Amino acid sequence: MFPVIILIAFIHWFADYVLQTCYLAKNKSKSLRVLLTHTALYSVCWFALWPFLGMNTIYFVGITFIAHTLTDFFTSKLNSKFKNEKNERGFYISVGFDQFLHYAQLFLTFNLFYELA
Repeated sequence: MFPVIILIAFIHWFADYVLQTCYLAKNKSKSLRVLLTHTALYSVCWFALWPFLGMNTIYFVGITFIAHTLTDFFTSKLNSKFKNEKNERGFYISVGFDQFLHYAQLFLTFNLFYELA
């Protein structure tokens, strides 16, 4: 299980940071289309878990898409507010909480579908 945890952390980092362009990061709080573009790109990366989850990967990706979209819908608006107010502490606390929510969802969802696989 340990290597899978590292894989989940890596995929999340890659999909949420490397694949997210500056345009997507700056505009996902303003446009549902931009947010959905980000979360769709992010979600496709999770098909890399197919060897561990098999057909359950489809459900994992679907739940992750919905959860990531909902999380980013709220946290991106909050992050933008803090950034505009030049509230660095609030901004970084919000970004950290956003990441906590993403990792919690990923690990809980993976464990659920791994047990079913």
